[in-house]
Amino acid sequence: MGNYSRKDIAGITFFAMSVLALCYMILSPLNHVIVHYDEYFTLTLLNLPVMDMITITAGDVHPPLYYLMAEVFVNITKPLGWDLLFSLKILSVIPYFIILIFSATKIRKDFSWFTAGLFSLSLAIMTEFFSHFVRARMYSWAILFVILAFVAFMDIIKKEDRKSWILLTIFSVLCAYTQYFAAITAGSIYLILLIYLVKFKKEEIRTWVLSVMAAAVLYIPWVFTLISQLETVHHTYWIPGITISTIINALGYFAYNNDLAFSAAAVIILAAITFIYSKETENADEKNRFFTLSGIMIYLGTIILSIIISVVFRPILVIRYLIPASAILWLTISIILSRIENRKMFLISMGLIVILLISGLSTTISTNDDLYKNGVAQKEVLDNITQDSNSVLIVSNPHLIMYFLHLSNLTDMYCLNIAQLFGENMTRLHQVFDFKSYNGNDINKITANNTDKNVYIISWNDPVLNSSTVQIDKRGNIVFSKVTPTNATLTTNS
Repeated sequence: MGNYSRKDIAGITFFAMSVLALCYMILSPLNHVIVHYDEYFTLTLLNLPVMDMITITAGDVHPPLYYLMAEVFVNITKPLGWDLLFSLKILSVIPYFIILIFSATKIRKDFSWFTAGLFSLSLAIMTEFFSHFVRARMYSWAILFVILAFVAFMDIIKKEDRKSWILLTIFSVLCAYTQYFAAITAGSIYLILLIYLVKFKKEEIRTWVLSVMAAAVLYIPWVFTLISQLETVHHTYWIPGITISTIINALGYFAYNNDLAFSAAAVIILAAITFIYSKETENADEKNRFFTLSGIMIYLGTIILSIIISVVFRPILVIRYLIPASAILWLTISIILSRIENRKMFLISMGLIVILLISGLSTTISTNDDLYKNGVAQKEVLDNITQDSNSVLIVSNPHLIMYFLHLSNLTDMYCLNIAQLFGENMTRLHQVFDFKSYNGNDINKITANNTDKNVYIISWNDPVLNSSTVQIDKRGNIVFSKVTPTNATLTTNS
């Protein structure tokens, strides 16, 4: 292939495989059955006025940018006849499309086709990347903004120009407005950059300070909401404490296999490749080695910062939140392999990475198959409820109300009576959604008054049980039950 090296040919092959993955991502949203229950929250939220949407976003302890982008995108695509779920899934695919363009241009130019191809492919098949690129949530955009912030960081080290500083500032702020763990990764980027400046370029520390100050100013519109969210998290939150297993799984999450031993093996492989590169370049320029290995430091920095916050404040480390930082690590791995010149050492390193790639592809295929099967079963349950003109749907847990309010125009829905939902006044939600409120002890009255109807109950963790209630499905912590006509007493676990 002309003047292309073997590495470049391999990289172009990887990139072609990435384009095929993109095509599958675009086709995947046409098949709506692959729906994670978190997406139901997004579906409900986008039926609300913008200010109410922001209030609930804040109450759900998330930043607002993704939901605002979703609102705009849905309104743009609505005239095309796209339904809500399809539009949201395409919105999540767009970041991968941008990443491919960025890889084929900027990353290829700065490094090589090999780097661009391996990086693109890893973001399609490793860890949980694929599922997040087709999920109606903020993670795919967080991945994109973190990558762009990291590339700006690398340009600062290479070029030391003002444009790169401005881009780092902007993309770091976008990270913070999109997902809080992306913000932690952006913070790790700034810390590693400060270490670099202290070691090699002290005169640029002033620019670093100005960049941090500018980012802080740009974040002022959301900072008071963030403080309120921190107070909420500090008093009560669902994330469990950190264990040794959590740390090992976090370190190996870039090659996620949902197995502790595999995570440990992935960490060993990463350490081996880093050692091979370090030995081969031990006489090379120290700045260049720092530059090449910086992504590993940023990934570790994200985990360390998360652990510190978890110990000092409250547990926040959930390994799937490391998905944006994992993208940086895979770009770094791709750069490291492209810079190993010794053929034998390169083949060893590439062999180790191929093991991870094969495992990643296998895990992705298996995960997508499970998502498909679960999605089909879940869709059948919801279709049986919502397409039943004689149905009554009771949501027995406050946590689930926002996830299923979008079904309220399809069935006769009752939601547990509460004053607020994620900080939003329930009276305002009544203006948008057609549902009835009930007190916790009124389920008996609802069933007694609807003996001629099919009464369904959605609960959290524990089903609403008695001798006349049958559990018809369970998806994660969400339990679907059906009540048969009877005068038996029901008990709730809300």
